[in-house]
Amino acid sequence: MGNSSPRIGLYVGALIRAAGIVVLLPCLAFAQTKTTFVAQPGRVVAILLPATMLAERDVQKHLGSGLTTTFIAVAQERDAGGSVTSRIEIRYDLWDEVWLVRRIEFDGREDRQRLPSRDALDKWWRAPLRLYSAHGDQVSLNVTLTVLPFSVAEGEDARQWISKSGGLAAPGSGSPLVTALIGTTISAKAIRSYRWNASISFR
Repeated sequence: MGNSSPRIGLYVGALIRAAGIVVLLPCLAFAQTKTTFVAQPGRVVAILLPATMLAERDVQKHLGSGLTTTFIAVAQERDAGGSVTSRIEIRYDLWDEVWLVRRIEFDGREDRQRLPSRDALDKWWRAPLRLYSAHGDQVSLNVTLTVLPFSVAEGEDARQWISKSGGLAAPGSGSPLVTALIGTTISAKAIRSYRWNASISFR
């Protein structure tokens, strides 16, 4: 696997440790955490995520694991069909000791940065996350935020690495322990979930 093998190995080790934490969690109820919604120009609704969210015990522990922590926000107008999704990805690079962050808003606008410290991460986190574009002067939204223990891309990388390391040449072959490890690691439940209702006026 070349020079990337030690790095992937450390990543998978962190993934296994994180999965060991999250798979023990029950199916999480929606947490009640206060937040603020902001009306922006162009009838855009943004959310100010609370700084305390990153300090919550389960989230804080995962942030330091070297895995991506993904925050997926889904906004849906009440009594209307369809929804839009925004997301934030945060990963601590264990080699370079920097925070790799990415914000992708509902309309595809993206912000990707390398942050040198936790203070810089906290400052970046406080920027409003744009969620929704309203059609009228007032809108009522149902918003959910789910915190995932790794990204889809990382899950697939881990699956391939664990399979190769365990000698799984074909489905159903190889060590039962490795097969079980893949199942529990990749299917780990969400770390936290939140839900808010908001009414925003642009007048």
